[in-house]
Amino acid sequence: MLRWGMILLFLPSIMLVTLYMIEAQNVARCIQESGSWNYLQGFCDQASQHEFVSYMSRHGFWVNGGMLLSIVGLFMGTWGMVLKGMSQPKDRD
Repeated sequence: MLRWGMILLFLPSIMLVTLYMIEAQNVARCIQESGSWNYLQGFCDQASQHEFVSYMSRHGFWVNGGMLLSIVGLFMGTWGMVLKGMSQPKDRD
């Protein structure tokens, strides 16, 4: 339970940050080329300006679902540590 709890705690956050950073790189590249990023369509538009739409607004299900999985992982990891108990020191004098 401890291992799965830690996986569920960290994996959704890592996935969300990775996807967000990939999109942020594309936006920065588009702006550097004097374009405007169309957040709803996901492409660089050289002809018109587009408003900023937050990642949470566009991908609310994935963000909320990922954070819910992280909370479940937190409780699973905590419960796994409670069940495992305190570890004994390896070197006893």
